[in-house]
Amino acid sequence: MAVEKLESSTRIPIPRQGRIRRCRVRHVSILPAGEGPRVQVDCLLGGPEHPLPLGTMDEARSICNACTATTIWRADED
Repeated sequence: MAVEKLESSTRIPIPRQGRIRRCRVRHVSILPAGEGPRVQVDCLLGGPEHPLPLGTMDEARSICNACTATTIWRADED
């Protein structure tokens, strides 16, 4: 539950620069806006105790799309 109500006029969408496969173990965090909204992507394939930082969504896209783990992709990706 949000502490303060968000005004829709203050929300700025983060632009997409390509498709990324939908995964069950990827964790995406929104970073504080310094030079604009950014996201931090972590891979939790090794467990939540050992997150693997992948960088921003643009940096993680090529890594995630090349992943060969067969059990993590969502059913609508096959």
